[in-house]
Amino acid sequence: MKTIFVSLDTTRADRLPGSRYRRRLTPNLDRLAKQSALFTQCFASDVPTQPSHTSVFTGRFGINTGIVSHFFEPASLAHDVAWLPTIMQQTGHVTGAVDHLFAMKDWFIRGYDDYLPPPGRSRSPGEVVNAIALDWLKAHARDDFFLFLHFWDAHIPYVPPEPFLSKYTAESARWSDPDVLAKLKSRPSYPLFERNNYQHLGEIPNLQYIADLYDAEIASLDNEIGRLIGHLEQLGILDDTLLVIFGDHGEVMTEHNSWFDHAGLYDAVTHVPLMIRYPGQIAPGRHESLVQLVDVFATVLEIAGFETPPDIDGASLVPMLSGSRAAHREEVFLSECTWQATRAIRTAEWKLIRCWDPGIYDAPPLELYHLPSDPDEQTNLAATRPRMAHHLDARLGAWLAGQLRGRRDPFEDVLGIGLPAVARLRGVEAEAQVAVP
Repeated sequence: MKTIFVSLDTTRADRLPGSRYRRRLTPNLDRLAKQSALFTQCFASDVPTQPSHTSVFTGRFGINTGIVSHFFEPASLAHDVAWLPTIMQQTGHVTGAVDHLFAMKDWFIRGYDDYLPPPGRSRSPGEVVNAIALDWLKAHARDDFFLFLHFWDAHIPYVPPEPFLSKYTAESARWSDPDVLAKLKSRPSYPLFERNNYQHLGEIPNLQYIADLYDAEIASLDNEIGRLIGHLEQLGILDDTLLVIFGDHGEVMTEHNSWFDHAGLYDAVTHVPLMIRYPGQIAPGRHESLVQLVDVFATVLEIAGFETPPDIDGASLVPMLSGSRAAHREEVFLSECTWQATRAIRTAEWKLIRCWDPGIYDAPPLELYHLPSDPDEQTNLAATRPRMAHHLDARLGAWLAGQLRGRRDPFEDVLGIGLPAVARLRGVEAEAQVAVP
């Protein structure tokens, strides 16, 4: 069996197939979506990058692996936790990855015969990832393999190549907002993002220009996905390959406090793309049921005919794909412990967010949103709909108790040291103060 996992880091679901975005950014992914099972309501259980990818490859929530945060130095994934690349390796597949995550956490190298981090900066553009991946695929085209490709294009800094840069910023580059710098500086995370994003963008005429750069990055990423698909066709293995394309988390533009970042549990961050293509095995179609990234692990194992470990949290999507079950989940559970310590329960109609620690952003203890009437989550109804807030908070609390079963909450370990992203911000602020003569 040939399997390719494609991670579209920091890619919002509403920019990809299945959405009604004003721009058509992804013609290659659009074509793939028509040939795939497309999940329009997929959510990351744990954000951002490190906990999200850990949940994908283990099929387990961060509350059960202990991996709930990004940049948290003491974090360690137990060696007895089932890991998808290792399962593939042990079942006779050649395994490879073009990825940088091992530089952050050592468990991301597990199970790979060939772990190939791209050269240069830690978030290499898609053309660099493809340069490595296409050669690897040519060498292993006749093998059973598992390949993980991690595309970072949509992540900051937004520095898209031409012609995408000019195409998508043509309008916003024509006008200037004299208050744009003041607006950026009004964000409490500004010192960190000035260094990691804004100083790489050249002149910033307005906020829309930054959002357009993000769109241009996604369009450039789509072009690289097209190159990958074309290469698989040339090798004659596209239709023999199980192709799983997913996003680990999204990105806030200016809808919420954390501009051009992925803090919080709003849909801009947690709603992610997911499509699975496997001709002859998976029928193309659009699936509207709630699903989570933790479900991918069990789905791939069932398609491959392998036994599923008994202690995972995800559930195979195969029954829904085969038509034997119409819906998958009635609710999904979300978690972040990097910029803020928050957890959420989301149904098709409602989302409730409970806050343990707001970090640098203002956040009330509870947020409640009615999603059909308020899809951008702008009006907190926790005070005006107390019964619904209490009902959902009780369901979230019951879920937490059922997951922990008396164990220590991994949030406590992180909060005992301090939120990692806040610590990074404070470090940048301290460096700036030392640099002032």
